[in-house]
Amino acid sequence: MTRRSLIAILAVLVALAAFVPADASAQRARQGLLSLETARIFYEVVGEGEPIIVIHGGPGLDHSYLQPGLDALAIRHTLVYYDQRGTGRSVAALDSTAINLDAFVADIEALRETLGYDRVSLLAHSWGALIGLEYAARHPEAVRGLILMNPVEPGSRFREQLAIRQQSARTAEDSTELATLTTLEGFEARDPATLSQWYRVMFRQTLRDRERIDELQLDLSESTAKNGPDVAELIGTSIGALDWWDRLPTIQVPTLVLHGRYDVLPLAMSQALAAAFPVGRVVVLESGHFPYVEARDALLSAVSSFFVDLSR
Repeated sequence: MTRRSLIAILAVLVALAAFVPADASAQRARQGLLSLETARIFYEVVGEGEPIIVIHGGPGLDHSYLQPGLDALAIRHTLVYYDQRGTGRSVAALDSTAINLDAFVADIEALRETLGYDRVSLLAHSWGALIGLEYAARHPEAVRGLILMNPVEPGSRFREQLAIRQQSARTAEDSTELATLTTLEGFEARDPATLSQWYRVMFRQTLRDRERIDELQLDLSESTAKNGPDVAELIGTSIGALDWWDRLPTIQVPTLVLHGRYDVLPLAMSQALAAAFPVGRVVVLESGHFPYVEARDALLSAVSSFFVDLSR
């Protein structure tokens, strides 16, 4: 091989590398603010490929805790993150006319229409699974696939099992620190640093390795700390004590349930959830409640396989 040929080949490889990001952090993000009648919804679009709208958990958190770990999916997909009403950079009145189940579902539909997607997949984490299920039930024609990542139970059949697992996961140190935090003036005043630490103590109980809690982005913004408790109360009141188990067989959307083996959520619940869908399956990951931190490669593999099956 001549020196000129070698230089030409290297030039091609360099050019190709410019179009293949080494990791998700190389993906460019674009942000926007969706103005609706009763709210302004902040969203962030990352990556290229089939669109996935990401529904964060809480209630009362914003999408930031899912990053940067979940950004790895943006190498093959367009991820649409957004902050639910009243938290993060989304704005809404803190009353029942603006914070309710219908509004939360309508926000996803408004995002889909505004961004010009005929169909989307949904990736809903934890409590966000309830919103994802409701959207899929109301707009099945707009949903290509549904991914429930460490979903909470859409009912109360496994409530006792959950309580037992939560009690077992909580150490004496956790209990003492939580009790201390709730007595602080900053907790009552909804100081972001104080509430962020409260969430760290709560969430480290749900990890396979408690020492990895600092890998989770839990530095709450001022608006999330201030408004989150009110948002949680309002949306909780709107949803009420609904038991959605009997409705699950009507959701025809192909569904993947991701379960962390070391999560406080019972495996039996996730298995029952997947079995309740006409087209559902469960994949168990060696993680706790946040698999994009503790089992990222396995998570990426499970999601990739799910989309391969959707394309068949």
